[in-house]
Amino acid sequence: MVRYFDSSIMLASILDQQPRGLLALLWDPPEIRLSSTLSKIECMIGVRRAGTMQKLAPDGPWCLERIRLLDAYLEELECKRVDDDILDIIRRNAFLANCRSLDAIHVATALYFKAYQDETIQVVTLDSRMRETAGKAGFTVLPS
Repeated sequence: MVRYFDSSIMLASILDQQPRGLLALLWDPPEIRLSSTLSKIECMIGVRRAGTMQKLAPDGPWCLERIRLLDAYLEELECKRVDDDILDIIRRNAFLANCRSLDAIHVATALYFKAYQDETIQVVTLDSRMRETAGKAGFTVLPS
């Protein structure tokens, strides 16, 4: 089983916005977990922004605890750098113009991986616009 994870599902779990069981349910079955280096950036900023919104230091204990949890997730992901390969996929897929730039990068990255996988890739996201774009690209989107 192969799944592509965007930042929304990891952040929701790390920041206790969704039951941790939801991420565990989606995280544990796959043999291969994929993402973009973009997720690393989005998650780091998301954790620090959440801390700042709670008037906590971005390098304080609350943030550092969540960054350690984030690092554990990120270690289990195979991440693709945003590079000319991703730009070429975006250039070839005009439908990606109908979404936000970061969603286009994620979907293009999933499409990049699709070319190298024998199995179907499932995209895991909580973001409604990302879900729509990934669906248009032909991916099964989780959670259902």
